Amino acid sequence: MKLLMWLVLGVLVILAIRKKAKPLSQDSMRSRNAETTSDASSFDMPATTAAPVETMVCCAHCQIYLPASEAVIREQQTYCSSAHADLH
Repeated sequence: MKLLMWLVLGVLVILAIRKKAKPLSQDSMRSRNAETTSDASSFDMPATTAAPVETMVCCAHCQIYLPASEAVIREQQTYCSSAHADLH
């Protein structure tokens, strides 16, 4: 009897988690968009703010890509850190 009670409780917990994680339906997304934007042309597109695009550069030592603002530049080479720049 206890095993059946725990099994039912487990199923209820799983169903509750699935219901919370369920993505928004198309109707609720449309109504939310209509409330936030008054422009009819952006009816299907959610309102977003675009972040500025930054150039990515490759580290001359380890070949990973990183934003240019975070790169270390030495002797016309870009590095991901000063430690990698010191190796060359």
